[in-house]
Amino acid sequence: MNPFAALDHQPPALQPVQLLLMGVFLTAYLAAVTSLLDPRGRMRAAGIALAAGIGMGFVFTPWTLGALLAAASVGAIGVFIGLSWVLSRALGVHDRAPVVEGVAPEPESLESFDAAGAGVPHAAAAAVPVRAAPRLSAHAPLA
Repeated sequence: MNPFAALDHQPPALQPVQLLLMGVFLTAYLAAVTSLLDPRGRMRAAGIALAAGIGMGFVFTPWTLGALLAAASVGAIGVFIGLSWVLSRALGVHDRAPVVEGVAPEPESLESFDAAGAGVPHAAAAAVPVRAAPRLSAHAPLA
């Protein structure tokens, strides 16, 4: 019998627990492999994902079904991250810094120099909005 077809033969009382564990596993695994959290938070998320993955082995009737679902989830997330990285490299948006709206420009960036280089602020330069560099980096963790 196909292990994935065994999902239809699960007892109805266990299905909410199975769905809960799958949701916890996927959420914690995504938090562990991305840069959403600091390193300490990622280690905690990895521990939660490991506990939920082991718990999936207990709540699915053939334990191999829980292991296969966890492995297929990890593989699918890996393929998604890899394809998005390749696509961002191919389109040339990987090294581009994100634009943050609403960040005030630095005061020295509004000054323009006259032809003699005297450093007198120019009125036209002060009227042109200048975008400042973003404060946070939004690069992929696979860089």
